[in-house]
Amino acid sequence: MHIKTLLQPVEDLHVIYVDDTVGKALNIIEKEGFLSLPVVEGDKFIGILSRRYIYETYFKEHGGDKEAFLNRKVKDFMKTKIPTIHENILIEEAAGLFLDKKLRFIPVVNDKEQFIGIITTKSMFKKIKSIFGINEPRLVIYTYDFKGKLARILDIIAKAGGNIKNIVQLDTEVMGLQEISLRIQSPDIKKIIEQLELQGFDVREYK
Repeated sequence: MHIKTLLQPVEDLHVIYVDDTVGKALNIIEKEGFLSLPVVEGDKFIGILSRRYIYETYFKEHGGDKEAFLNRKVKDFMKTKIPTIHENILIEEAAGLFLDKKLRFIPVVNDKEQFIGIITTKSMFKKIKSIFGINEPRLVIYTYDFKGKLARILDIIAKAGGNIKNIVQLDTEVMGLQEISLRIQSPDIKKIIEQLELQGFDVREYK
């Protein structure tokens, strides 16, 4: 799945411009409760302005004129070495970037390098949670023949009215025993368990 499905479009964002004042930026940050804001120039993403960095700079210059400080330009405070991603990259690639760079949001650009929006850790993990069916019951089945048994398991679940959201197969490293973990959407999970057990499967349910 591409990250553009998670995109918060630039039209819905609070952005600031390189020549805006720090005072204007802080008004937005404080009013909206943000920790940082995207900085743009025209339709290009330029960098990020951090609330923390603004305050750190002000206190380092303690004793200076507050009004003069607030009238300084955003471009004097922004961080520019911020990675961007293309709208068509996969969710798992973006997840790796969040982990590696410890970002609050990632700017997204199109083929023309135009800034079109952001994705956040919250939107990403919400989507991942949906994809993997984390809210659905988890069934674990143990078997010595993963390839031979999987088709039967899937058929039993389908006939019992279940919809498989996610399948993970793990090697328990115990005499070839395989663990099959399934997230299943169903109005009657007990029926599915019963049908699997009738066919001789060792099934365990986790909620």
